[in-house]
Amino acid sequence: MRKIIKPALKYIIVYIILILLFIVFLTISSLFPSDWIKENIAESANILESESNYKQVNVIYKGMIIPFDNYTDALMLNTAYSIDNARPLYSAFTARKNYIPGVTNTVIEETAGELGFSSKYEERNQVGELKDTVNGRVLESFEYGRYWHGYLTIIRPLLILFNIHTIRVIFIILFVALAAILLYLIYKKINLITAVIFLLGLTYVEYFYIGFSLQGSFLFFIMMISSIILLKRYEKIKSFPFVFFIIGMITNFFDFLTVPILTLGVPMLLYFLLKNKEQELSIKEYILKIASLSIAWGMGYALTWLAKWTLLDFIYHNNIFDVVFNQISYRTVGEGDISFLDVIKLNYSIGISVCILSIIKFNKKV
Repeated sequence: MRKIIKPALKYIIVYIILILLFIVFLTISSLFPSDWIKENIAESANILESESNYKQVNVIYKGMIIPFDNYTDALMLNTAYSIDNARPLYSAFTARKNYIPGVTNTVIEETAGELGFSSKYEERNQVGELKDTVNGRVLESFEYGRYWHGYLTIIRPLLILFNIHTIRVIFIILFVALAAILLYLIYKKINLITAVIFLLGLTYVEYFYIGFSLQGSFLFFIMMISSIILLKRYEKIKSFPFVFFIIGMITNFFDFLTVPILTLGVPMLLYFLLKNKEQELSIKEYILKIASLSIAWGMGYALTWLAKWTLLDFIYHNNIFDVVFNQISYRTVGEGDISFLDVIKLNYSIGISVCILSIIKFNKKV
């Protein structure tokens, strides 16, 4: 019994500490007035407007134009600017857009489905709403409290000094530096061939261009940093599920439901590459370890989300759980011709195929 209680207490204590840190960081980043970032927000709005809702980037080595999501980036900047420093935690928790303290008098509570938009537009136009907000021409404000919006802790301070163009440049430089560190560690800890394969994988997903997207950047930062830590500290880590639990929590803090599984898959792949250098694993061992790491990551991710909903509902009586349950139905069933059961069957058949191919490959190897 003691062997179960002691690890469980470790998870609980770290969970509470991280949730408290998330709250503290959000509060601190919301303490200064939006006037401090108004100039850079205005410049950023002009840049995004010139690029439209989807920035076209020429990926040279692929010889193709790839659109990057200005739509969500504009929403993130709008949320950062809409913070009311007189109520820092409330502003960060409800994550309003189109809000100007002392001016806006219509705030629309969150509902299931897509985030609402100003009635002056016939369709969603996040870039237009951002420009209207910074110029004081907003009509309605909308809450978006279902996420933690952890990116506010990073981009609000950055916006004091830089506009979105400079932030993109900083992010791209950081991504290049992280890639150099990661590839070097893979070369040292595993082998050169694996490092080359990882480099090819990064280029395949336009990694060196991801800094153009604020929305995508944060999960790639988490993936790269957690992978580097795992490679550096592999021999000293006592509990890998515990590490993945923490990664899951941090992922949810920053995530916009973009590619959260990225922060699970890549570190897990590196873990198995390192593990295989020590010993050959059986299929059963693979399955058990995949399950333990995935469950730990999933618990961290899910419990962090649950904490946000609980705190928002308990402190501010936001009735967020009604929104969440309706949103789950909306996201899983949707409005198209594909039913929830169709989705389950499709994923099940894909999963079975992957398992069969993995077993065949494993058997050929041995």
